[in-house]
Amino acid sequence: MWWLFAFITALGLISQAGYGQDCAQCATNTLLQDPEVPTGEWLLTKQVNEVNVLFVAAHNGEPVADLSRNDIVVRDDGKAPKAILGFRNEQELPLRVGVVIDTSSSVTSRFRFEQAAASAFFRQAMKRNNDLGFVMGFENHSTVTQDFASDPDLLSQGVEELTIGGGTALYDAVRAACQKLRNRPEQDMVARVLVVLSDGDNNVGDVTLERAIDAAQESEVTIYTISTNYKTMSAGAPNLAADRDNSNLRKLAEQTGGRVLFPSHPKDMAKAFVKIGEELRSRYAVSYKPADFMPDGRYRKIKIEARKMGARLEIRARQGYYARAASWLSSDSPEEVPTASLR
Repeated sequence: MWWLFAFITALGLISQAGYGQDCAQCATNTLLQDPEVPTGEWLLTKQVNEVNVLFVAAHNGEPVADLSRNDIVVRDDGKAPKAILGFRNEQELPLRVGVVIDTSSSVTSRFRFEQAAASAFFRQAMKRNNDLGFVMGFENHSTVTQDFASDPDLLSQGVEELTIGGGTALYDAVRAACQKLRNRPEQDMVARVLVVLSDGDNNVGDVTLERAIDAAQESEVTIYTISTNYKTMSAGAPNLAADRDNSNLRKLAEQTGGRVLFPSHPKDMAKAFVKIGEELRSRYAVSYKPADFMPDGRYRKIKIEARKMGARLEIRARQGYYARAASWLSSDSPEEVPTASLR
């Protein structure tokens, strides 16, 4: 009996040791597995080792619609990518468009033209049920008058509900709109776009121009700006303030892959919106894994070159990104933007 008791005890100890080894191995395997990533955060969480870039290729100012993978060269931080993961024409890519309109006191005389042009833009650009847009006005603070919707009529109503008054917190509004686009869950890749209607002045708020551009680049948002500085001459002399503000609008657009437009009169505002709508359907997307990537917070430049029939093409794409392991927009985010009406 003593011998049998000793044998059973030893067998139990061996089983416990084996179970402990199995549990340790399970724990090790669990640690080695990648954590599940919410679908809505796919673009940004994967950005630590995967980059997606939307771009426009143009020749003599006209978009080129028949590029192939072999027509482009990509450089990330001056080096060829480790791998090109995908290339396609994004004519049918679902749009996520925010129209951000300056409603400060300085726009009173021309505001009706701007509202009419923005409403017409939604009717032109929102052509499919999976296209979504929102309307945001800004003065001292930002206000969403129409949240994400696919109905151009609802979006037009949101434009009509904008009211005038206050200062101009342009960069705060850009960051808030980028965060709104970034935080919307998406099942597949979408085209995130901001159309900013402003004179480029920024006289209140906490966000700098550089921080606003950073927010757009990290959120993979392309910014198109339309200047409301219709007259850049004052009493026959250059208007230095208008030149400075136009330069800021140009930086917002060009460093995020968009463009700035300068209507000469409020009545020409609609034509500027039409140009943007046409360009949104003429873009390409390339995704790649960068070479020698480290999430060290350093800024990495993106450069895309393209040739077609021996001609070098003009490329508009975001100029780079910060190699972060996590998004600063999650930890350094503005207060929630008030929504004036939800439909």
